[in-house]
Parts: sequence; C-alpha cells; structure tokens
Amino acid sequence: MDKFDGELPDIEIRNIGTRRNPLNVVEARIILEAWDGYLYRHMENGREIADKKVTLCFECYNGNNAEDCRTEINAYNYLLKNQRAIRDSILKALSQKVGELTEYLDADDWFVPNVAPNAETDFDFRKFIGPLSISFHEESRDDFAYLDWHFQCVWDEEHGFAVTTHKDRVIDIDQQDTDVWKIYADNGTLAERQKEYAERAKNFKPGKIKPWWQFW
Repeated sequence: MDKFDGELPDIEIRNIGTRRNPLNVVEARIILEAWDGYLYRHMENGREIADKKVTLCFECYNGNNAEDCRTEINAYNYLLKNQRAIRDSILKALSQKVGELTEYLDADDWFVPNVAPNAETDFDFRKFIGPLSISFHEESRDDFAYLDWHFQCVWDEEHGFAVTTHKDRVIDIDQQDTDVWKIYADNGTLAERQKEYAERAKNFKPGKIKPWWQFW
C-alpha cells in the first residue's frame, strides 16, 4: 500500500468479505508499551493469540495519496509518542465512570473494580481491562483524527467497553459503543450534523407495507 510508505509500519489490506463480494479493511497490529501488564485475551479463528498486539483499523483505504489520510497518520504518530498520557487520561475517566458501567453487577464480585467515588488514577486496573483494538475515525479536529478504542474487561467479557479520544483527551466512555454526536459537539460540526439529520428525517418516505397475505 504505497500511499502509506514510510508513514505507517506493518500496514495490511485484509478482505473480511468474500471473493465475490470483497470488503477490504486497512489494519496494522502493534504493541503499545504503555499498556504492558494490562488484561490481554485475544482469540482469532478459535485460537488464542498471545502476541499482546493491539489491532489498529484505518478508514482511508480509498484515498488517492497519503494526504487523504493525513489526520489518521497524525493521530497514529501522536498515539505512539504520547501513549502514556493517553492511557492516564483513559484511566482517570474510567475511574469516574466505572461505577455506572458496572451498576447492574454485584459490587462484591471480584471482577467488579472497587473504585472509590471521585477517585483519580490510583486504582490499579491492570487485571480488569486492556485495549484490544483502536479505530481511526473519519472525523477529526485540528488535523488529528478521533480514536475509537475497544477495551476488553472482566466484568463484561463478551462486549467490553468503548472509549473515544482526541489526542490525550477522553471525549466519551460507555458500554460497547460511544456516542458519535459527542464528537460532532467537540469538533464544532454538531449544528451542521443536526441540520443534515433533520433534513433526512423530513424527506424520509417509508416503504409501502403490503397486506399480510401478499407475498409479491
């Protein structure tokens, strides 16, 4: 993938569709040293992968050159250089949010982090969480793409939780998925997006519902 030459290491184009209907994704797998010692359980095709690498997923496969992907490249380089600052911001935000994420569980269970209210980053999350993948968002601010993190966690092994960051700031943290509208609010495009959404809703025409007995 020549447009990434010298910009992103170990880049790979992978087809997750079929031969007839391909769906290409751009990925790289790297080790983030700041997260060394944190939870890591990665299964692929029924077997456990123990390389401790985090999967990076990029948006810009169809760009014509590296400049089309500049915000993602900038975010990638920032991630590598500032990964400890980003980690600390995520842990601080999680300390304040984890009670809400686990409120449906018994607080006495071993897999529920016992974090004091309004705690900062002194709680040791290493046996509870770990990053599994990071998606580079098409939305950006100040020439840096937003990152959508998928974390594995012991209190919800099936779904984990999600975090959105911009540089070393946490924009959102929630179960499974974060709220893209918070990105729009952060990068100043919220009013424009709301207008587009309202326009689509106004022009939406539901399909004709056939009688229950009509099959054609």
